[in-house]
Amino acid sequence: MPNYNHAPFLKERMESILAQDYGDFEVILLDDASTDESVAVLRAYESDPRVKTPIVNEGNSGNTFLQWQRGLSLATGEYVWIAESDDVAEPTLLSRLIAAIEKEDAVLAFCHSLWIDSDGKPIARTVEPRWKRDFSMAGAMFVRRFLLGYSSICNASAVVFKREAAQKVDMEKVAQYSASGDRLFWIQIALQGRVAYVAEDLNQFRQHSNKVSGGAEYMGVNIVQDHAIYRLMNKSLDLTANERRWICGYHWKAMHRPTVSNEGRISALLAWGNEPEFGRLSYLFYLLHRAKEKC
Repeated sequence: MPNYNHAPFLKERMESILAQDYGDFEVILLDDASTDESVAVLRAYESDPRVKTPIVNEGNSGNTFLQWQRGLSLATGEYVWIAESDDVAEPTLLSRLIAAIEKEDAVLAFCHSLWIDSDGKPIARTVEPRWKRDFSMAGAMFVRRFLLGYSSICNASAVVFKREAAQKVDMEKVAQYSASGDRLFWIQIALQGRVAYVAEDLNQFRQHSNKVSGGAEYMGVNIVQDHAIYRLMNKSLDLTANERRWICGYHWKAMHRPTVSNEGRISALLAWGNEPEFGRLSYLFYLLHRAKEKC
């Protein structure tokens, strides 16, 4: 569990981890030099035999994915769950996702997430029909449909994956993308096998003012980094013209969100503007793609 300055949420988070009904697991705690009471909260759980002594950085790394890399190097189990420190899990999350991996012979399984606010109250969201039923598919198809434009994996807390697959991920490359590295991480794992989805709200994804992703979106950093990942995948997967159009359309839409600053829009335009498919027309292809994938 990587953490930075999430002391208000840590007790609820740790209790939800330790309440998992999957019997055999270890908890690796990584604190990235928090300036709040996080370390004290984490050390209160050292007496539990499943919990490793918290590893506390002397200085802040400034990069979530360096913490992921460190945690993966310390993990010893067959499966890995990166439990973000501000989220909450149902007691069956591990058992249900591991069962899905084993049933479908998958490298990764993820669940639907209930979004909650800082007080733990549900945030109303429309759930498309696609996400109301379990499914599995080849990882390459999942990447093309659900990871190259928007990411259908909303956060790491909703995912369990095989450690063997993660060992083949280029974490140095992932860490180069401080805002979008998780997308590249999921892509590299998914391309190794099948992906399974469990249509249950086993993860509670917390939205609050202290989230790292908010600043990245405001400055357009995630959109710029998405472009670099798009170029990598366009080359390696040989994307079709329609795939390139709807992916460009999604990012054209993302650039115009009210949460993106003018400076962020300029940065995004400089990154994506040279793509021949990028522009208002490509947004129509994105809408058509979304309409098809809702079903």
